[in-house]
Amino acid sequence: MAAQQLTKSKTWSGKRRSQRIELSAAVVLHRRPTEGPQFSERTQTLIVNAHGALVALAENVAPEQRLFMQNTNSGEQKECRVVYVKKELAGPTKVAVEFTRPAPTFWCIAYPPADWVR
Repeated sequence: MAAQQLTKSKTWSGKRRSQRIELSAAVVLHRRPTEGPQFSERTQTLIVNAHGALVALAENVAPEQRLFMQNTNSGEQKECRVVYVKKELAGPTKVAVEFTRPAPTFWCIAYPPADWVR
């Protein structure tokens, strides 16, 4: 399993718990059986940080909904919750998810930002 590099990635900083990185990582999101009809959707992250990610989803989800995210590169899976949903006029909906516990190693980044490793 090769670690992903940050080359050609934009970075953001500000008043956030952890720095954001523009990174396209393959993930699968699926819903818990108790949270509604089953779905499993392959997608790519748009932005990641130690606390979650922004992804584009075709499936309808709602704020506070619990999901599971699997990193297809590593096979690792983490529980997360939807914190933001922005429906686009065309194309998939942008969905921000937050891990239930910070997971800075989930993205398999060789040299993560310093604030990811406290």
